[in-house]
Amino acid sequence: MPELPELEVLRGELASSIRGRTIQRLRILKPYVLRNLFGGDLRNEIIGKITRRGKYLVIDTDVHTISVHLMLYGSLEHIASAEKMAKSAAAVMEFADGTYLQFKEKGHKKRMALYILPRGEYPDGITTLGIDPLAREFTFRRLVELLAVDSMQLKSFLCDQRKISGIGNAYADEILWKACLSPFKATTTLTDEEALKLHHSIVSVMMWALKQVNRTGRSGRRDFLNVHGKKGSRCPQCGDTIRSISFSKGDTFYCPTCQTKGKRMRDRRLSKFYR
Repeated sequence: MPELPELEVLRGELASSIRGRTIQRLRILKPYVLRNLFGGDLRNEIIGKITRRGKYLVIDTDVHTISVHLMLYGSLEHIASAEKMAKSAAAVMEFADGTYLQFKEKGHKKRMALYILPRGEYPDGITTLGIDPLAREFTFRRLVELLAVDSMQLKSFLCDQRKISGIGNAYADEILWKACLSPFKATTTLTDEEALKLHHSIVSVMMWALKQVNRTGRSGRRDFLNVHGKKGSRCPQCGDTIRSISFSKGDTFYCPTCQTKGKRMRDRRLSKFYR
């Protein structure tokens, strides 16, 4: 799933390529993608500011706000001609200059979501978002306040978009590895020193990942990651073997030496309890 770094890079690319273009029409090719009732017309509206809210991309025109959640396999691509249109295109925005913005989604789950609302209005998924980790307001003290609200495992906390927006499965693993914290540690048990490490790790990993994605492109490959997806590899910090645990929403990768005091956690698919 695209997370904050990939979406921020895509936002910048779209801001450079489609801002100021005039919409000729929007075609919904696969009805599932449009998640709200919209019987209007975008004809002659001009693309304005393009922003990111958590894992949403928000495209403002002079009349409407278009919010897009790419989910697992969605993507946006500005193309020069209809000949380059993909079979996986769920919607396409045609511009007056003859170029197109295609909304694509691979796979069979069909979860990508497109909302078209009056300018300045947003779907519920955006209005309930937590703080952005790259915002000035995301201070150490703000993090401490969020950690104290509920007792949650740290991995779940980082992936909860109502707490901190934009972080998903992959970068949560990287953040916790860098902070040398167990994914299963409870938020309410962190010391001030551990919370400070976590805050520094969240901000530094997001900034680092942004640079990496800018350098390598948004191909979906994350070869630059240290632990996520690296089961069986050596930890870059200590040399121990990276382990993983599977959950219904994805796998968690961690280093036993750096994060769990040498303890190898039993796969939840095989045991009701971690041991």
